[in-house]
Amino acid sequence: MNIRIIPIGQINAAAYNPRVDLQPGDVEYEKLKQSIETFGYIDPIIWNEREHGRRPPAVQDHGQRAGHTDLAVSVVDLDDQQERLLNLALNKVSGRWDDEALYRLLDDLQMSGADLALSGFDLEEFEDLAAEFAVPQDESLDLPVTDDDFDVQRALDEIKEPETRRGDVWQLGWHRLVCGDATNPDDVALLMDGAKAALVVTDPPYNVAVESTSARLAADGRGSIMNDNMSAEDFADFLYAVFANYAVIMHPTAAIYVFHPSSYQREFEDAMNAAGIVSRTQCVWVKNAATFGWAQYRFKHEPVFYAHMKGKSPAWYGDRTQTTVWKAGLPVEDPLLETVWEVSRGDVNKYVHPTQKPLDLLAIPIRNSSQRGDEIVDFFGGSGSTLMTCEQMDRTCRTLELDPIFCDVIKKRFLESTGIEPVLLHRAKPVA
Repeated sequence: MNIRIIPIGQINAAAYNPRVDLQPGDVEYEKLKQSIETFGYIDPIIWNEREHGRRPPAVQDHGQRAGHTDLAVSVVDLDDQQERLLNLALNKVSGRWDDEALYRLLDDLQMSGADLALSGFDLEEFEDLAAEFAVPQDESLDLPVTDDDFDVQRALDEIKEPETRRGDVWQLGWHRLVCGDATNPDDVALLMDGAKAALVVTDPPYNVAVESTSARLAADGRGSIMNDNMSAEDFADFLYAVFANYAVIMHPTAAIYVFHPSSYQREFEDAMNAAGIVSRTQCVWVKNAATFGWAQYRFKHEPVFYAHMKGKSPAWYGDRTQTTVWKAGLPVEDPLLETVWEVSRGDVNKYVHPTQKPLDLLAIPIRNSSQRGDEIVDFFGGSGSTLMTCEQMDRTCRTLELDPIFCDVIKKRFLESTGIEPVLLHRAKPVA
């Protein structure tokens, strides 16, 4: 191969070139530009010295825009007919893809955090390959999740003074519980201990001053949720801090499911976007009973964002041939995945934490977006439903809970279900 460095002005376009003349703004032009800016001119231009040079117009155009005066070229000496034949051969005889091998390579690159755009393939092309070649998770590995019938009120009655203190780190089997603040990066770092989340399932406060109808809960002074009655500005700051912390600890291919209220949907999505998290779709949990309250239309559903890091494709282990309509937990004619999750909330009288979720509901995102042994993260532990679902599904849960009393509830719930004593790993020094 004869490689020379020549002035860019000596490189002329082949007017007959049947390839489309790419222009700035064209998708393929921008891909080529990004590749050159990242890797340089790896594949030299073919320059026919007998015909005074030939080059791809987009390459020379970008070279000039980038300030290059000289380029490396591969020199050939061909007559006009030979040159035209070579031009066609180089554009046509470029080999065929082994699509399955291509998918495996792209999947490995994405799992390592690489920007797939630099490969020339976009997310849509990758997902088309994944739809054909991704291996669905073996459903036999995930046994049906059953409610543990834990009596949260009894646990609260037994807690006179909480054992847990702010800053505590507890080990619950292979799970980790930290009494801390979802907006505090130090508390989040304590929770993660260097790990990355394969999946986030989260149910932040809705800022609607939710109150439980349970008289027993109200009598305990625990009828409302911490951080659930802020000003609009404070709530926006709160949400951004939460999602910024989630973005730091998420694996590039992690999905994040966000339960949220319809009335604050914009605020939730704005905070997610500001943190580099984008919504892919919105699922709906249809409840078997309407919520408490005096609204003219009482809510009998709850929306859930299915989201991921911007520019990344979230890992998916569900069956990609199924429809977007999803019913689970109740008998249906065709058990297909849907964006509507119809799951009974069970005996509402047993629900003490105001936004407590049933385990079989949480099993839906966990089953579809994670595998056994994966790290699942929830910054709002509540009564421990995410942790207990992970326990049944052989996932590891890392969860924060701000309220020391509910940290004790989570510990009691885990002990009753598994017989495993929670272990205190770290206790913060008391403030003098």
